[in-house]
Amino acid sequence: MTKEIDLYQLIYESNLESRLEQILIGLIKDSPSPQIEEAIRKFLLFVQHASENFWVTFHDSKTYQERLECYYQFSKNQCLATEVLIRDLDSISSALDIKENLSSMLREGFTF
Repeated sequence: MTKEIDLYQLIYESNLESRLEQILIGLIKDSPSPQIEEAIRKFLLFVQHASENFWVTFHDSKTYQERLECYYQFSKNQCLATEVLIRDLDSISSALDIKENLSSMLREGFTF
């Protein structure tokens, strides 16, 4: 149970968009598995790293154009992390029988 709480805390502390938080929490609740939890942890680590890089680059930016470019790169990195998560979950899903809805759930939650 402690690992679950820790993962929920990591999701909360990652400051993700609320729809993505809901998807990840729902995934953990509906398909509890160490493999899924590990894939989510890997995703959250990537997002945390991208966020840290964003702030470092943002504070070094001198113009609003540079800041917008920084945000654009951050958005691309977050999309890449989501694609990697989808791929990881797809490889896990054949054994866990969740493949049908997973990719569409994550894509719908991250459409902007």
